Amino acid sequence: MTFHEKSRWIALAANLLVWGWYFVIVVRALGAGYPDEPYLLGAIIGVIVAMTVIHVVLHVAVAVWNPAEARSEMDERDRAISNRAGARAFDLLSLGLVIALGASLYHWNTFVAINAVLFAFILADTARYALEIVAYRRGLA
Repeated sequence: MTFHEKSRWIALAANLLVWGWYFVIVVRALGAGYPDEPYLLGAIIGVIVAMTVIHVVLHVAVAVWNPAEARSEMDERDRAISNRAGARAFDLLSLGLVIALGASLYHWNTFVAINAVLFAFILADTARYALEIVAYRRGLA
């Protein structure tokens, strides 16, 4: 497994765990009826800090484990996989934003609209990592 593929696994796992936790909390709070909006919007800062720490620590660990691999540049196959997955993720992001913005016309408050747009971005990013991993596993380019 190349460093670039390991990097995608790290990013996918971090997105699913950390952002997944955040959105579960938001959905539960919305289901309860009266979410503590300032607290939850402030939690985004904590999520960003947690994501940064996870990425730095795990990428450094992988780089220390195999320094030569970590210094390798993306080859043609890596770029093709990244481009193809990025294009599909952009399509998903576009659809998610249209849905979020369209749904916000039905009197969503700012908190719900912000989280719907944020969810569209995180979903597209997570899908991109998953698509890249699938392409690496199947040997596609």
